[in-house]
Amino acid sequence: MRPSEKYAPCPLKAKPQAEYFGILLTGIISQQLPPEVSQELLQKLMDLTGRPITPEAILKLTVEDYLAIGLKQQKIDYLYGFAQAVADGKIDMSKFAEMSDSQITKLLLTVRGLGQWTIEMFLLLGLCRPDVVPSADYIFKKELQQLLNLYELPKRGVINKVTEPWRPWRSLVVWYLWQHANEK
Repeated sequence: MRPSEKYAPCPLKAKPQAEYFGILLTGIISQQLPPEVSQELLQKLMDLTGRPITPEAILKLTVEDYLAIGLKQQKIDYLYGFAQAVADGKIDMSKFAEMSDSQITKLLLTVRGLGQWTIEMFLLLGLCRPDVVPSADYIFKKELQQLLNLYELPKRGVINKVTEPWRPWRSLVVWYLWQHANEK
């Protein structure tokens, strides 16, 4: 049975540009936190800023506002830095449609608090780019290890090599592997 017969067709669609800032901001807040904690922090932040969260709303809040909802100083610095980069035009999300995945990655990696995993998830789930391999994603690596009967979790170089034949649709393979992981 083919994966597309076992699972529904992949429903991924690119998010509207107006949501890009919020998606990436969520990635900054969520790093190294349990999902329920990050969701609670995001809700408290939206209570302060309104929806959608904008760079201007982030920059208007004081450090005390952030501390009062439970954010730590390092993440506050990351949020301010990211919001300022967008407000100043250093990060122009309206140009993402014409940029390659590597150009977007290179640009976003200049923002403190945005790491490889967050950027890969944004490319795959936010922009719905067809050929993203989230080599920092544990669930994907675990599924790939089992699929290919590897002794250990594959590292980035191995992942790139073994997924090369799946180009230009590696995002779709990733999605189906995630569906398989959700069955367990």
